[in-house]
Amino acid sequence: MYKISYTTGIVGYSVVMFTLFGLNLIFRIKPEDSMDFGVSMLFYGLYYGVLGRDFAEMCADFMAFTVGYYSASGMPIKHLSDSICAVCGQPIMVSVDEEGIMENTYRLSCNHVFHEFCIRGWCIVGKKQTCPYCKEKVDLKRMFSNSVGEASSHV
Repeated sequence: MYKISYTTGIVGYSVVMFTLFGLNLIFRIKPEDSMDFGVSMLFYGLYYGVLGRDFAEMCADFMAFTVGYYSASGMPIKHLSDSICAVCGQPIMVSVDEEGIMENTYRLSCNHVFHEFCIRGWCIVGKKQTCPYCKEKVDLKRMFSNSVGEASSHV
């Protein structure tokens, strides 16, 4: 959805600029028609781009609230143990006798530990720049400058 809305906005902007520079006359398109098309495409690109971003943010809030470790109004509903990811509610480390996929983990500056995939999704998809549990600001530059292999060394 993001790529479609981004492309639609770029196409709309390009058509508007081509019309302003008079390049629509090369294709024998009336300026009114070209400008109407360009403005419409630009509007739809911006509208659905913002709508998609807001929808992703609402979904991230709902998922975190459902797990119970995040509350938009303040204090979390549940106490976070050191062995639980506050985003997905699953154990951070899988015990030796259980089968499971070993996931990379990431420790934030507030010392809360999350699955790398969960915290990246929280920050990128949910457009959050805070810890899901304590709401401390997350240093995104430090977090995303690490490769996947280096991220597990933070725990």
